[in-house]
Amino acid sequence: MIGSSPATTTTPPPNPQIHQAHWKAGFLGAINALTLVLAVRLTLLVSVCGAFSLAYLAVSDANPYKLGVLGLYAGLVVGPLVWLAAAR
Repeated sequence: MIGSSPATTTTPPPNPQIHQAHWKAGFLGAINALTLVLAVRLTLLVSVCGAFSLAYLAVSDANPYKLGVLGLYAGLVVGPLVWLAAAR
């Protein structure tokens, strides 16, 4: 209409709960990714320590069976964990 003031539109204030939910989701996503990476690396660290102790026992008293167990452990446990840690 002529002579009337133009309609003003106001935007509602942002909802702080929505902002907090987005922040929390992002934070928990980052923590989740960090947990997955560290879990694989911690498992790898424990298995490598086990391999070193098993190697010490196998070499201290040389026996073909002990060396075979060491090879199987390295091939079936440590090897796949190294591959898994490198893939992430």
